[in-house]
Amino acid sequence: MAAAFFPFLLLLLPAAATASASARRPLFREYIGAEGQNVTFADVPVHPGVDFHFILAFAIDYAADPANASAPPRPTDGRFLAYWDEASLTPAAVAAAKRRGGCGHGDGNGSGNGNGNVRVALSLGGDTVRGANATFRASSVDAWVANAIVSLTDILTTYGLDGVDVDYEHFGERETPEVFAECVGRLVRALRVLGVISFASIAPFANPDVQAHYGELWRRYGAEFEYVNFQFYAYAANTTVRQLLGYYDEQSRRYAGGGGKVLLGFGTDPASGGLGPGKGFFRACRALRRRGRLDGVFVWAADNSAADGFRYERVAQRFLAGATPGFT
Repeated sequence: MAAAFFPFLLLLLPAAATASASARRPLFREYIGAEGQNVTFADVPVHPGVDFHFILAFAIDYAADPANASAPPRPTDGRFLAYWDEASLTPAAVAAAKRRGGCGHGDGNGSGNGNGNVRVALSLGGDTVRGANATFRASSVDAWVANAIVSLTDILTTYGLDGVDVDYEHFGERETPEVFAECVGRLVRALRVLGVISFASIAPFANPDVQAHYGELWRRYGAEFEYVNFQFYAYAANTTVRQLLGYYDEQSRRYAGGGGKVLLGFGTDPASGGLGPGKGFFRACRALRRRGRLDGVFVWAADNSAADGFRYERVAQRFLAGATPGFT
């Protein structure tokens, strides 16, 4: 479709439907592919009793300068490229991961029970691109949205993906919260209307500029997002159970009134802070579950967890779904 069509299309888009009914199974999500560690979907244990979302990290609207290969990538105004580990995480691998659904062992043989519990999304932005900040840049709302719809539709359909996650962490001086909200909100709404995605999430963290941008996005377009992958692992490394529960309450209030559920997350990256999975994270999960408020768990990231045999991914999924034959 011609880019000029999109501004007109966006005027006609209806409000998205409210968030779908609660999943049949507990939700577990994991980012994968950002570190280039050759980690595959088949390496990661998938419990048949959870709804499992792999999130490819990242698609970024930056590209290398063809005239200067040593220069950092430059912003491309919504023309996204895949920056995840494309050699290991291919379209064929996505299709195999979905067929595998609930294999449980992470043994790489592709066997499984085929219970349809695996979906795959991509995440937009991230912290850096080739060592430089992946700063959100847009020449105008209409231009960025038009370019993003075209480029992301191509990536999403080529890979057979199901959803998008928004993880921009840096913003240009001209890219105000209002500009960011309109760009991302219109994009997600358009992708839904076009039938390209079935779910969306955001991934903010406790930084004033980040919260201002995502807060405005939530105020205007919160109903378009099913999940909030709040980066609780960006808090201090000495976070206690009590503090984490307080942070959860605070962010749940901040992101109330939209379509999304705030998920509790931990990091396996050595640089991750927050309350780690070996230091009380699951005690916090139990407290939230007793209150009926544990909507799911997510992890940053499979690339780092591979070295430990995905120990805490296994623990988290057993916690969410219980013991099951064949899942260790």
